[in-house]
Amino acid sequence: MSAKVSIIMGIYNCEKTLSEALESILNQTYDNWELIMCDDGSTDNTYQIAIDYSKRDKRIKVIKNEKNMGLARTLNNCLEISTGQYIMRHDGDDIMVKNRIEKQVQFMQNHDCDACGSAAYVFDEYGVWGTRQVLESPDKECPVTGSPFIHPTVIMKRESLLEVGGYSDNHLTRQRLEDYDLWVKFFEKGFILRNITEPLIYYREDRNAYRRRKKKFRIAETKARLDACKRLNIPYFKRFFALKPLLAMIIPNSVMAYYHRRKVNL
Repeated sequence: MSAKVSIIMGIYNCEKTLSEALESILNQTYDNWELIMCDDGSTDNTYQIAIDYSKRDKRIKVIKNEKNMGLARTLNNCLEISTGQYIMRHDGDDIMVKNRIEKQVQFMQNHDCDACGSAAYVFDEYGVWGTRQVLESPDKECPVTGSPFIHPTVIMKRESLLEVGGYSDNHLTRQRLEDYDLWVKFFEKGFILRNITEPLIYYREDRNAYRRRKKKFRIAETKARLDACKRLNIPYFKRFFALKPLLAMIIPNSVMAYYHRRKVNL
């Protein structure tokens, strides 16, 4: 029998995009999955849309936080009631390629790894505008300069995710760093991370989003990277590269725009 996949999804005020995301899951070539959505205090019609889909397909479960608790706690709530051998991430504004689950399950079964991500098509309301690529075999030095994964592309062994205690919920991880911290915990355990270089999701991203990253977030990201260097025993001469988010605060927008275009392979 094929392995069961638990897709965990935190949803919050995504009424305009949720249906398209859910349809892409329902249309997968792989059938043995369950979807667990946790509404994190939405103020629009998100929760009702999720409930309506759960009535259409018994594989879909919906839970709700009493108040907004952040993504880490929300995903852990999904994890608590999941039953799959593999845990897969997806977001309420992204779209799966039709055979995403099938390809990632096959990869996990054919390779010795604890987690597998993929590349992603980048799109917005005007259509696909680039491709975000990934390292095929990220190692523990990867967190010095960035994340080894695009978070909503990841599938993980359930036992590995539980071994590190799921997502950490603290002041730093609540600043959009819950996934980064998780990968550092994976590397601390000596877990093996891999990526499929083929895009398996359409990742919704505003092409000018980098311009709106606040100073507060860049400082938090730098702190997280320096902490990762310490936790992973990265050589001191390499820790300079962890300061990249701070350098981004002083680099002219024209240079950042060029870097951003190169990053997504326009």
